[in-house]
Amino acid sequence: MRVAPIVVAFAFFFAATAARADDPPKEAPKLAPDFEVSSDTTAQFYEVRSPSGFTLLQRRRLTTTLGVSAYELYPRPKGAGGSLYPELTFRARMRYDADYGADAQEADTSVAARFVPGFSRGPIDLMYGYVEGRRFLKGILGFKIGRQYVTDSLGWWSFDGGLVRVTTPFYVAVEGYGGLEVRGGFPLSPSVDRWSRGGVFRGDRSNIDPNFWPQFQPVDVAPAFGVAVETQGVTWLHSRLAYRRVYNTGASNASEFASGLTTPVGYKGTRISQERLGYSLSATHHKFGGVQGGLTYDFYSNRIPSVYASAEAYVGQKLTVGLDYDFYQPAFDGDSIWNFFASQPTHYMGLRGDVQINDQWSVAAAGFGRAFTQATSPQYDKMGTGVGGIVPSTTPACATNFFGSECYPTNGVVFMGGGSGQVRYKTSNTMLGLRTNMQFGDGGRRAGGDVFGERVWLGRYVANARVGTWEWKDDLRPDREATNFQYVVGLGYRFFNRSQATVEWEHNVNRLVGQRFRLMFWLTLAVLR
Repeated sequence: MRVAPIVVAFAFFFAATAARADDPPKEAPKLAPDFEVSSDTTAQFYEVRSPSGFTLLQRRRLTTTLGVSAYELYPRPKGAGGSLYPELTFRARMRYDADYGADAQEADTSVAARFVPGFSRGPIDLMYGYVEGRRFLKGILGFKIGRQYVTDSLGWWSFDGGLVRVTTPFYVAVEGYGGLEVRGGFPLSPSVDRWSRGGVFRGDRSNIDPNFWPQFQPVDVAPAFGVAVETQGVTWLHSRLAYRRVYNTGASNASEFASGLTTPVGYKGTRISQERLGYSLSATHHKFGGVQGGLTYDFYSNRIPSVYASAEAYVGQKLTVGLDYDFYQPAFDGDSIWNFFASQPTHYMGLRGDVQINDQWSVAAAGFGRAFTQATSPQYDKMGTGVGGIVPSTTPACATNFFGSECYPTNGVVFMGGGSGQVRYKTSNTMLGLRTNMQFGDGGRRAGGDVFGERVWLGRYVANARVGTWEWKDDLRPDREATNFQYVVGLGYRFFNRSQATVEWEHNVNRLVGQRFRLMFWLTLAVLR
């Protein structure tokens, strides 16, 4: 059983107890509680066919979210002085993501030929649901209790539990949190993993025979905790140091294949899923621009999986120029078999510019290059796997192992690049644009562009359209080269602010699939108290 519903209810009691010392004067006029309900619904109807015309996929997808927010739950005075008093809010959002077009046998364990592990035709998950308190204990204490997100240099992450934040008078805030990582397969959780480390196919195996799909790992609770220290109250500088540790529990299969003679080998116990350290730094100046950067370190794999840096310059009042660099090398969950294989780094460098000609016209352009290695010797390649380890070598790398002396030639560095551009015209009721994108490299290319626009009449009636052409080529499969023509037309109606219904028709034409159609409905609602 997940803890999110329990801790959210418990949070109200905790907040009321912690806030008694901060009660404002009884005679001061109080702000009344405020509530908001919002919803987004998308319906898609389409078929994906093979070149022969045989229907491969039939989709009837319905995705809807329901959000509830409550503000001013802790009474505080009206006016500017109220910002110094404690604040208590509640936020929650649930998602229903169904596919009525999918074959029911895909979720039936008794049909081995069609069953898809982890698939659900109508999953419901609680995206987030928490109580948040700010400025308690004379402005020092903040907290969140429930299902929540954490976003920093370690990436997006979700857990059920509690977070406490202490803001000191020395421009530093200290944060600590703990609970259970949100994993796919539990009630009110996504049907597949979205937040845990990659490399493990994991989910609910409660109705699956142990000898069937052994590579589909059973899900179990994942205790986690983390701490962070960051700057607070400095407008032009932000720095954050974060540490996170997550444990795997329960059983795990050591082999992805059933032996056929004995029960698949497995192991149990508490073990490391991930242990990482991350740091980020950003500094901005309203006249000149800004810089930011960060890196992460993975204790389990003993490597630096990611480094990023960017600089942005304000050249006059209309032109902004930016330079970006990213280094990435995969790191996996502690249970993943991919930890036994080598992974090579990817380097990315990008240059971008944005010109705001006037209030209506803007132009943006960007170019990038990417370099990565394809080592034939996972452990002994002389090109290296660390940050900046992109030194090509034509000399074979040799190693002595159980099989004797083996030499592996290196293949140098593989490059690819591309660019994009966009021109946009926008007024209060009209938006027109042109965009293009191209990517090319040793393995092929992809290029194209489209023209799009949107018009609003009488503040309520909306029409949009898009026309585009895209071409792609795969050198490994030259028979799959094709050019695609696409158009999209849509009509919508705005009921009121932040509430709109839209229907869109999409048509794609290319020589591989012939004609492809998709019909989509969009419904967005927001109700304020």
